[in-house]
Amino acid sequence: MSVAERTPLLSKPPANGLADTSAAAADAEGEGGLVAGREVEVYVPGKSSFTQTLLNTLGDIIGTGLLVCPIAIAHAGWVLGPTILLLNGALTLWTLKILLRIIEKDRRLRSFTDLMAYALGPRGELAAISLFFVEIWLWLITIVVLFSDSLEAVWPIYTSNQWKFIGLIVIIPTSFLPLRYLSFSSALGITATWTLVGILLFTGIATPHSPGSLREPAPTDLWPPHGLIKLGTVFGLLISGFGGHGLIPNLVHDMRNPKRADRACELAYVIAMAVYLLVAICGYLMYGRDVADEVSKDLARTPGFSPLLQKLAVWMVAINPLTKISLGLRPLADIFFTYFHLHPTVLIPATAPTPHVTVPNSPALSSSSSSSADLAAIAAAAAGESHISLAAEARHNRHERLKAVARPIVRVLLACVAVAGAILLPSFESVLGLVGSGLMVLNLIIMPVWAGASVFGWRWYDVTACVACTIIAVVGTVAALWSAPTPGAPA
Repeated sequence: MSVAERTPLLSKPPANGLADTSAAAADAEGEGGLVAGREVEVYVPGKSSFTQTLLNTLGDIIGTGLLVCPIAIAHAGWVLGPTILLLNGALTLWTLKILLRIIEKDRRLRSFTDLMAYALGPRGELAAISLFFVEIWLWLITIVVLFSDSLEAVWPIYTSNQWKFIGLIVIIPTSFLPLRYLSFSSALGITATWTLVGILLFTGIATPHSPGSLREPAPTDLWPPHGLIKLGTVFGLLISGFGGHGLIPNLVHDMRNPKRADRACELAYVIAMAVYLLVAICGYLMYGRDVADEVSKDLARTPGFSPLLQKLAVWMVAINPLTKISLGLRPLADIFFTYFHLHPTVLIPATAPTPHVTVPNSPALSSSSSSSADLAAIAAAAAGESHISLAAEARHNRHERLKAVARPIVRVLLACVAVAGAILLPSFESVLGLVGSGLMVLNLIIMPVWAGASVFGWRWYDVTACVACTIIAVVGTVAALWSAPTPGAPA
Protein backbone atom coordinates (compact mmCIF):
# COMPACT_ATOMS: atom_id res chain seq x y z
CA MET A 1 0.00 0.00 0.00
CA SER A 2 1.41 3.41 -0.97
CA VAL A 3 1.91 5.99 1.73
CA ALA A 4 0.71 9.57 1.20
CA GLU A 5 3.45 12.12 1.57
CA ARG A 6 3.44 15.80 2.34
CA THR A 7 5.30 18.37 0.24
CA PRO A 8 6.90 20.81 2.70
CA LEU A 9 6.12 24.47 2.30
CA LEU A 10 9.41 25.82 3.61
CA SER A 11 11.69 25.13 0.67
CA LYS A 12 12.62 27.02 -2.44
CA PRO A 13 10.43 25.82 -5.32
CA PRO A 14 12.13 24.56 -8.47
CA ALA A 15 12.43 27.05 -11.28
CA ASN A 16 9.61 25.45 -13.27
CA GLY A 17 7.25 25.60 -10.31
CA LEU A 18 7.00 21.83 -9.96
CA ALA A 19 7.54 19.99 -6.70
CA ASP A 20 10.13 17.26 -6.48
CA THR A 21 8.65 13.82 -6.78
CA SER A 22 9.59 11.13 -4.28
CA ALA A 23 10.75 7.60 -4.89
CA ALA A 24 7.24 6.45 -4.07
CA ALA A 25 5.88 8.54 -6.92
CA ALA A 26 7.76 6.47 -9.46
CA ASP A 27 5.59 3.53 -8.52
CA ALA A 28 2.46 5.53 -7.91
CA GLU A 29 0.29 3.68 -10.42
CA GLY A 30 -1.72 1.02 -8.61
CA GLU A 31 -4.34 -1.50 -9.44
CA GLY A 32 -7.28 -0.33 -11.51
CA GLY A 33 -5.50 2.90 -12.48
CA LEU A 34 -5.61 4.30 -8.92
CA VAL A 35 -2.68 6.41 -7.79
CA ALA A 36 -1.19 7.38 -4.47
CA GLY A 37 -1.73 10.87 -3.15
CA ARG A 38 0.40 13.49 -1.45
CA GLU A 39 -0.68 16.40 0.72
CA VAL A 40 0.35 19.88 -0.37
CA GLU A 41 -0.26 23.43 0.80
CA VAL A 42 -1.43 25.87 -1.85
CA TYR A 43 -1.98 29.59 -1.84
CA VAL A 44 -5.59 30.77 -1.68
CA PRO A 45 -6.24 34.52 -1.31
CA GLY A 46 -7.79 35.60 1.96
CA LYS A 47 -10.81 37.79 2.60
CA SER A 48 -9.37 40.87 4.31
CA SER A 49 -9.95 44.15 2.50
CA PHE A 50 -7.39 46.93 2.11
CA THR A 51 -8.98 48.90 4.97
CA GLN A 52 -9.04 45.90 7.30
CA THR A 53 -5.38 45.17 6.55
CA LEU A 54 -4.48 48.83 7.11
CA LEU A 55 -6.25 48.85 10.49
CA ASN A 56 -4.51 45.65 11.60
CA THR A 57 -1.14 47.02 10.46
CA LEU A 58 -1.71 50.26 12.35
CA GLY A 59 -2.89 48.33 15.39
CA ASP A 60 0.29 46.27 15.25
CA ILE A 61 2.70 49.19 14.74
CA ILE A 62 1.25 51.86 17.03
CA GLY A 63 1.47 50.47 20.52
CA THR A 64 3.45 50.60 23.72
CA GLY A 65 6.42 52.11 21.88
CA LEU A 66 4.41 55.34 21.74
CA LEU A 67 4.73 55.81 25.51
CA VAL A 68 8.56 55.92 25.48
CA CYS A 69 8.98 58.39 22.59
CA PRO A 70 9.34 61.51 24.82
CA ILE A 71 11.98 59.94 27.09
CA ALA A 72 13.92 58.76 24.02
CA ILE A 73 13.97 62.32 22.62
CA ALA A 74 15.02 63.59 26.06
CA HIS A 75 18.01 61.20 26.06
CA ALA A 76 19.07 62.22 22.53
CA GLY A 77 18.19 65.93 22.40
CA TRP A 78 16.38 67.89 19.69
CA VAL A 79 19.01 67.35 17.00
CA LEU A 80 19.56 63.59 17.26
CA GLY A 81 16.22 62.45 18.73
CA PRO A 82 13.83 63.16 15.81
CA THR A 83 16.59 62.14 13.38
CA ILE A 84 16.93 58.69 14.99
CA LEU A 85 13.14 58.32 15.05
CA LEU A 86 12.87 59.09 11.31
CA LEU A 87 15.82 56.79 10.59
CA ASN A 88 14.11 53.93 12.46
CA GLY A 89 10.93 54.42 10.47
CA ALA A 90 12.77 54.54 7.13
CA LEU A 91 14.93 51.49 7.87
CA THR A 92 12.08 49.30 9.09
CA LEU A 93 9.83 50.29 6.16
CA TRP A 94 12.65 49.39 3.77
CA THR A 95 13.16 45.96 5.37
CA LEU A 96 9.41 45.39 5.40
CA LYS A 97 9.33 46.03 1.65
CA ILE A 98 12.09 43.43 1.28
CA LEU A 99 9.81 40.89 2.97
CA LEU A 100 6.94 41.84 0.66
CA ARG A 101 9.16 41.26 -2.38
CA ILE A 102 10.03 37.79 -1.08
CA ILE A 103 6.34 37.02 -0.58
CA GLU A 104 5.79 37.84 -4.26
CA LYS A 105 8.12 34.92 -5.10
CA ASP A 106 5.80 32.41 -3.42
CA ARG A 107 2.47 33.49 -1.98
CA ARG A 108 2.19 30.34 0.11
CA LEU A 109 4.61 32.01 2.55
CA ARG A 110 2.40 33.01 5.44
CA SER A 111 4.68 34.09 8.31
CA PHE A 112 8.00 35.74 9.16
CA THR A 113 9.63 32.39 9.88
CA ASP A 114 8.35 30.97 6.57
CA LEU A 115 10.09 33.84 4.80
CA MET A 116 13.35 33.29 6.67
CA ALA A 117 13.27 29.55 5.95
CA TYR A 118 12.55 30.16 2.27
CA ALA A 119 15.40 32.65 1.93
CA LEU A 120 18.04 31.32 4.34
CA GLY A 121 17.46 27.56 4.46
CA PRO A 122 17.28 25.29 7.53
CA ARG A 123 19.99 27.07 9.54
CA GLY A 124 18.46 30.45 8.88
CA GLU A 125 15.05 29.07 9.78
CA LEU A 126 16.32 27.83 13.15
CA ALA A 127 17.96 31.17 13.95
CA ALA A 128 14.88 33.13 12.83
CA ILE A 129 12.47 30.97 14.83
CA SER A 130 14.58 31.25 17.99
CA LEU A 131 15.04 35.03 17.80
CA PHE A 132 11.50 35.71 16.66
CA PHE A 133 9.96 33.45 19.30
CA VAL A 134 11.86 35.16 22.13
CA GLU A 135 11.08 38.67 20.86
CA ILE A 136 7.34 38.05 20.43
CA TRP A 137 7.15 36.28 23.77
CA LEU A 138 8.81 39.17 25.59
CA TRP A 139 6.51 41.61 23.86
CA LEU A 140 3.37 39.61 24.71
CA ILE A 141 4.33 39.28 28.38
CA THR A 142 5.09 43.00 28.57
CA ILE A 143 1.73 44.08 27.17
CA VAL A 144 -0.15 41.64 29.42
CA VAL A 145 1.64 43.19 32.41
CA LEU A 146 0.88 46.70 31.13
CA PHE A 147 -2.81 45.82 30.70
CA SER A 148 -3.22 44.28 34.16
CA ASP A 149 -1.22 46.94 36.04
CA SER A 150 -3.13 49.75 34.34
CA LEU A 151 -6.51 48.23 35.19
CA GLU A 152 -5.44 47.62 38.78
CA ALA A 153 -4.59 51.33 39.04
CA VAL A 154 -7.80 52.65 37.51
CA TRP A 155 -10.24 49.98 38.79
CA PRO A 156 -8.72 48.29 41.88
CA ILE A 157 -11.51 45.80 42.49
CA TYR A 158 -9.08 43.01 41.51
CA THR A 159 -5.34 42.51 41.86
CA SER A 160 -3.03 42.69 38.87
CA ASN A 161 -2.82 38.88 38.64
CA GLN A 162 -6.61 38.56 38.79
CA TRP A 163 -6.91 41.06 35.93
CA LYS A 164 -4.52 38.85 33.95
CA PHE A 165 -6.92 35.91 34.30
CA ILE A 166 -9.85 38.12 33.29
CA GLY A 167 -7.84 39.22 30.27
CA LEU A 168 -7.30 35.56 29.38
CA ILE A 169 -11.09 35.14 29.15
CA VAL A 170 -11.08 37.83 26.46
CA ILE A 171 -7.88 36.67 24.72
CA ILE A 172 -8.89 33.04 24.13
CA PRO A 173 -12.05 33.60 22.04
CA THR A 174 -10.53 36.48 20.04
CA SER A 175 -7.52 34.32 19.12
CA PHE A 176 -9.87 32.22 16.96
CA LEU A 177 -11.23 35.17 14.96
CA PRO A 178 -10.14 35.62 11.34
CA LEU A 179 -7.77 38.54 10.82
CA ARG A 180 -10.43 40.53 8.97
CA TYR A 181 -12.57 40.54 12.15
CA LEU A 182 -9.62 41.43 14.36
CA SER A 183 -9.49 44.69 12.41
CA PHE A 184 -12.38 45.86 14.65
CA SER A 185 -10.28 45.34 17.78
CA SER A 186 -7.39 47.06 16.01
CA ALA A 187 -9.70 50.00 15.32
CA LEU A 188 -10.54 50.08 19.05
CA GLY A 189 -6.82 50.13 19.88
CA ILE A 190 -6.22 52.95 17.39
CA THR A 191 -9.12 54.90 18.93
CA ALA A 192 -7.57 54.41 22.38
CA THR A 193 -4.24 55.67 21.07
CA TRP A 194 -5.74 58.80 19.51
CA THR A 195 -7.73 59.43 22.69
CA LEU A 196 -4.50 59.31 24.71
CA VAL A 197 -2.84 61.67 22.21
CA GLY A 198 -5.84 64.01 22.46
CA ILE A 199 -5.63 64.02 26.27
CA LEU A 200 -1.91 64.84 26.04
CA LEU A 201 -2.53 67.76 23.65
CA PHE A 202 -5.49 69.07 25.64
CA THR A 203 -3.47 68.96 28.85
CA GLY A 204 -0.58 70.79 27.20
CA ILE A 205 -2.84 73.54 25.87
CA ALA A 206 -5.00 73.88 29.00
CA THR A 207 -2.13 73.88 31.52
CA PRO A 208 -0.76 77.45 31.85
CA HIS A 209 2.56 76.70 33.56
CA SER A 210 5.27 74.05 33.45
CA PRO A 211 5.36 71.10 33.99
CA GLY A 212 2.80 69.81 31.51
CA SER A 213 2.32 72.99 29.51
CA LEU A 214 2.80 73.63 25.80
CA ARG A 215 2.31 77.36 26.41
CA GLU A 216 5.24 77.43 28.83
CA PRO A 217 7.57 74.59 27.74
CA ALA A 218 9.88 72.89 30.20
CA PRO A 219 13.68 73.18 29.82
CA THR A 220 14.99 70.99 26.98
CA ASP A 221 18.35 70.29 25.29
CA LEU A 222 19.67 70.38 21.74
CA TRP A 223 22.21 67.61 22.34
CA PRO A 224 22.25 64.47 24.53
CA PRO A 225 22.16 65.73 28.14
CA HIS A 226 22.47 62.36 29.93
CA GLY A 227 25.72 61.11 28.42
CA LEU A 228 26.61 58.50 25.80
CA ILE A 229 25.21 55.57 27.80
CA LYS A 230 21.65 56.91 27.71
CA LEU A 231 22.11 57.92 24.08
CA GLY A 232 23.06 54.32 23.31
CA THR A 233 19.62 53.13 24.45
CA VAL A 234 17.67 55.54 22.21
CA PHE A 235 17.78 53.48 18.99
CA GLY A 236 16.43 50.41 20.81
CA LEU A 237 13.70 52.42 22.55
CA LEU A 238 12.44 53.98 19.32
CA ILE A 239 12.66 50.88 17.12
CA SER A 240 10.22 49.14 19.46
CA GLY A 241 7.52 51.30 17.89
CA PHE A 242 8.02 49.68 14.48
CA GLY A 243 8.04 46.01 15.44
CA GLY A 244 5.34 44.82 13.04
CA HIS A 245 7.40 42.55 10.81
CA GLY A 246 6.34 39.42 12.68
CA LEU A 247 2.64 39.85 11.94
CA ILE A 248 2.52 41.71 8.63
CA PRO A 249 3.32 38.61 6.48
CA ASN A 250 0.25 36.96 8.06
CA LEU A 251 -1.81 40.04 7.20
CA VAL A 252 -0.60 40.02 3.59
CA HIS A 253 -1.39 36.31 3.29
CA ASP A 254 -4.95 37.05 4.43
CA MET A 255 -5.52 39.94 1.96
CA ARG A 256 -8.13 39.70 -0.75
CA ASN A 257 -5.76 41.55 -3.08
CA PRO A 258 -2.18 41.08 -1.83
CA LYS A 259 -0.77 43.36 -4.53
CA ARG A 260 -2.04 46.31 -2.48
CA ALA A 261 -0.03 45.26 0.59
CA ASP A 262 2.81 47.60 -0.33
CA ARG A 263 0.47 50.59 -0.36
CA ALA A 264 -1.18 49.56 2.93
CA CYS A 265 2.21 49.33 4.67
CA GLU A 266 3.38 52.71 3.30
CA LEU A 267 0.20 54.43 4.48
CA ALA A 268 0.38 52.76 7.90
CA TYR A 269 3.98 53.91 8.36
CA VAL A 270 3.16 57.50 7.39
CA ILE A 271 0.32 57.62 9.94
CA ALA A 272 2.42 55.91 12.64
CA MET A 273 5.36 58.26 12.08
CA ALA A 274 3.07 61.31 12.39
CA VAL A 275 1.67 60.00 15.69
CA TYR A 276 5.13 59.16 17.09
CA LEU A 277 6.56 62.56 16.18
CA LEU A 278 3.55 64.34 17.66
CA VAL A 279 3.75 62.52 20.99
CA ALA A 280 7.56 62.69 21.15
CA ILE A 281 7.72 66.45 20.49
CA CYS A 282 4.74 67.45 22.65
CA GLY A 283 5.72 65.15 25.51
CA TYR A 284 9.28 66.49 25.56
CA LEU A 285 8.13 70.11 25.37
CA MET A 286 5.65 69.59 28.22
CA TYR A 287 7.94 67.76 30.66
CA GLY A 288 11.47 68.43 29.39
CA ARG A 289 14.41 66.85 31.18
CA ASP A 290 12.14 65.38 33.87
CA VAL A 291 9.96 63.37 31.46
CA ALA A 292 9.13 59.88 32.79
CA ASP A 293 9.73 56.57 31.02
CA GLU A 294 6.00 56.49 30.15
CA VAL A 295 4.25 59.70 29.17
CA SER A 296 1.05 58.51 30.87
CA LYS A 297 2.86 58.78 34.23
CA ASP A 298 3.68 62.42 33.48
CA LEU A 299 0.01 63.22 32.88
CA ALA A 300 -0.85 61.95 36.36
CA ARG A 301 1.63 64.34 38.03
CA THR A 302 0.57 67.42 36.06
CA PRO A 303 -0.73 70.13 38.48
CA GLY A 304 -4.47 70.60 38.11
CA PHE A 305 -4.85 67.57 35.85
CA SER A 306 -8.48 66.42 35.86
CA PRO A 307 -9.00 63.16 37.82
CA LEU A 308 -11.53 62.15 35.16
CA LEU A 309 -9.01 62.63 32.36
CA GLN A 310 -6.39 60.83 34.44
CA LYS A 311 -8.61 57.77 34.72
CA LEU A 312 -9.51 58.00 31.04
CA ALA A 313 -5.82 58.13 30.09
CA VAL A 314 -5.05 55.03 32.17
CA TRP A 315 -8.05 53.24 30.62
CA MET A 316 -6.67 54.00 27.17
CA VAL A 317 -3.27 52.62 28.19
CA ALA A 318 -5.01 49.45 29.44
CA ILE A 319 -7.27 48.94 26.42
CA ASN A 320 -4.54 49.38 23.82
CA PRO A 321 -2.44 46.30 24.75
CA LEU A 322 -5.52 44.12 25.16
CA THR A 323 -6.41 44.74 21.50
CA LYS A 324 -2.94 43.58 20.40
CA ILE A 325 -2.53 40.29 22.24
CA SER A 326 -4.59 38.22 19.78
CA LEU A 327 -2.66 39.74 16.88
CA GLY A 328 0.62 38.92 18.63
CA LEU A 329 -0.41 35.31 19.21
CA ARG A 330 -1.15 34.76 15.50
CA PRO A 331 2.47 34.51 14.25
CA LEU A 332 3.40 32.34 17.24
CA ALA A 333 0.57 29.95 16.41
CA ASP A 334 1.74 29.84 12.79
CA ILE A 335 5.22 28.77 13.94
CA PHE A 336 3.70 25.76 15.70
CA PHE A 337 1.31 25.02 12.82
CA THR A 338 4.21 25.00 10.36
CA TYR A 339 6.60 23.02 12.55
CA PHE A 340 4.03 20.31 13.35
CA HIS A 341 2.42 20.38 9.86
CA LEU A 342 -0.96 21.57 11.12
CA HIS A 343 -1.89 23.88 8.24
CA PRO A 344 -4.74 22.68 5.97
CA THR A 345 -3.62 20.76 2.88
CA VAL A 346 -5.15 19.30 -0.26
CA LEU A 347 -4.59 15.80 -1.66
CA ILE A 348 -3.26 15.49 -5.21
CA PRO A 349 -1.84 12.55 -7.19
CA ALA A 350 1.75 11.75 -6.27
CA THR A 351 2.89 12.29 -9.88
CA ALA A 352 1.00 15.56 -10.42
CA PRO A 353 2.80 18.93 -10.28
CA THR A 354 2.27 20.96 -7.14
CA PRO A 355 -0.37 23.71 -7.61
CA HIS A 356 2.19 26.51 -7.24
CA VAL A 357 -0.16 29.50 -7.49
CA THR A 358 1.62 32.87 -7.44
CA VAL A 359 -0.95 35.18 -9.05
CA PRO A 360 -3.65 36.65 -6.77
CA ASN A 361 -7.27 36.18 -7.79
CA SER A 362 -6.41 33.81 -10.62
CA PRO A 363 -9.31 32.09 -12.45
CA ALA A 364 -8.68 28.94 -10.41
CA LEU A 365 -9.27 31.01 -7.25
CA SER A 366 -12.13 33.20 -8.43
CA SER A 367 -14.03 32.93 -5.14
CA SER A 368 -11.14 34.56 -3.23
CA SER A 369 -11.84 32.28 -0.31
CA SER A 370 -9.83 29.88 1.80
CA SER A 371 -12.70 27.58 2.67
CA SER A 372 -12.52 23.81 2.45
CA ALA A 373 -14.69 23.94 -0.67
CA ASP A 374 -12.06 26.04 -2.44
CA LEU A 375 -9.28 23.67 -1.40
CA ALA A 376 -11.30 20.73 -2.67
CA ALA A 377 -11.77 22.46 -6.03
CA ILE A 378 -8.03 23.04 -6.35
CA ALA A 379 -7.36 19.42 -5.47
CA ALA A 380 -9.82 18.28 -8.13
CA ALA A 381 -8.18 20.50 -10.73
CA ALA A 382 -4.75 19.13 -9.83
CA ALA A 383 -6.00 15.56 -9.97
CA GLY A 384 -7.08 15.86 -13.60
CA GLU A 385 -8.04 12.53 -15.01
CA SER A 386 -6.27 10.53 -12.29
CA HIS A 387 -8.17 8.90 -9.48
CA ILE A 388 -6.61 8.85 -6.01
CA SER A 389 -6.98 5.63 -4.08
CA LEU A 390 -9.68 5.46 -1.42
CA ALA A 391 -7.09 4.54 1.21
CA ALA A 392 -5.12 7.71 0.48
CA GLU A 393 -8.25 9.84 0.63
CA ALA A 394 -9.32 8.29 3.93
CA ARG A 395 -5.86 8.86 5.37
CA HIS A 396 -5.87 12.49 4.24
CA ASN A 397 -9.34 13.12 5.70
CA ARG A 398 -8.24 11.62 9.01
CA HIS A 399 -5.18 13.89 9.06
CA GLU A 400 -7.29 16.96 8.37
CA ARG A 401 -9.74 16.10 11.19
CA LEU A 402 -6.87 15.68 13.65
CA LYS A 403 -5.32 18.97 12.56
CA ALA A 404 -8.68 20.74 12.92
CA VAL A 405 -8.72 19.61 16.57
CA ALA A 406 -5.05 20.39 17.23
CA ARG A 407 -5.07 23.99 15.95
CA PRO A 408 -7.55 25.33 18.58
CA ILE A 409 -5.66 23.50 21.33
CA VAL A 410 -2.42 25.21 20.28
CA ARG A 411 -4.09 28.64 20.30
CA VAL A 412 -5.54 28.14 23.79
CA LEU A 413 -2.23 26.85 25.19
CA LEU A 414 -0.31 29.81 23.75
CA ALA A 415 -2.75 32.28 25.33
CA CYS A 416 -2.47 30.50 28.70
CA VAL A 417 1.34 30.41 28.58
CA ALA A 418 1.50 34.13 27.72
CA VAL A 419 -0.60 35.00 30.77
CA ALA A 420 1.33 32.56 32.96
CA GLY A 421 4.58 34.24 31.89
CA ALA A 422 3.19 37.64 32.86
CA ILE A 423 2.28 36.25 36.31
CA LEU A 424 5.69 34.66 36.86
CA LEU A 425 7.61 37.69 35.55
CA PRO A 426 5.62 40.75 36.66
CA SER A 427 8.65 43.07 36.41
CA PHE A 428 9.57 42.12 32.91
CA GLU A 429 10.25 45.67 31.75
CA SER A 430 13.81 45.51 33.08
CA VAL A 431 14.52 42.29 31.15
CA LEU A 432 13.00 43.78 28.01
CA GLY A 433 15.22 46.83 28.41
CA LEU A 434 18.32 44.62 28.53
CA VAL A 435 17.62 42.48 25.45
CA GLY A 436 15.11 44.51 23.43
CA SER A 437 17.65 46.53 21.46
CA GLY A 438 19.57 43.53 20.18
CA LEU A 439 16.56 41.33 19.41
CA MET A 440 14.56 44.00 17.60
CA VAL A 441 17.47 45.22 15.53
CA LEU A 442 18.18 41.61 14.52
CA ASN A 443 14.58 40.73 13.64
CA LEU A 444 13.52 44.03 12.10
CA ILE A 445 16.62 44.98 10.12
CA ILE A 446 19.48 42.47 9.97
CA MET A 447 17.47 39.27 9.32
CA PRO A 448 15.23 40.80 6.59
CA VAL A 449 18.24 42.36 4.84
CA TRP A 450 20.12 39.06 5.00
CA ALA A 451 17.07 37.21 3.63
CA GLY A 452 16.58 39.71 0.80
CA ALA A 453 20.26 39.54 -0.14
CA SER A 454 20.12 35.73 -0.21
CA VAL A 455 17.19 35.84 -2.67
CA PHE A 456 18.01 38.91 -4.78
CA GLY A 457 21.78 39.26 -4.31
CA TRP A 458 23.99 41.36 -2.05
CA ARG A 459 24.45 45.08 -2.70
CA TRP A 460 26.75 47.55 -1.02
CA TYR A 461 23.95 49.11 1.02
CA ASP A 462 22.87 45.67 2.30
CA VAL A 463 26.35 45.10 3.70
CA THR A 464 26.46 48.64 5.12
CA ALA A 465 23.09 48.23 6.84
CA CYS A 466 24.03 44.85 8.37
CA VAL A 467 27.38 46.06 9.69
CA ALA A 468 26.01 49.36 11.04
CA CYS A 469 23.01 47.72 12.71
CA THR A 470 25.16 44.98 14.24
CA ILE A 471 27.25 47.70 15.88
CA ILE A 472 24.07 49.50 17.01
CA ALA A 473 22.64 46.26 18.47
CA VAL A 474 25.83 45.58 20.46
CA VAL A 475 26.12 49.18 21.67
CA GLY A 476 22.40 49.30 22.59
CA THR A 477 22.55 46.07 24.58
CA VAL A 478 25.70 47.14 26.44
CA ALA A 479 24.18 50.57 27.15
CA ALA A 480 20.99 48.98 28.47
CA LEU A 481 23.02 46.68 30.72
CA TRP A 482 25.14 49.57 31.95
CA SER A 483 22.19 51.86 32.69
CA ALA A 484 19.92 49.22 34.24
CA PRO A 485 19.30 49.88 37.96
CA THR A 486 20.86 47.41 40.35
CA PRO A 487 18.51 45.35 42.55
CA GLY A 488 17.25 47.42 45.44
CA ALA A 489 18.48 50.70 43.95
CA PRO A 490 16.04 53.42 42.96
CA ALA A 491 15.16 53.44 39.26
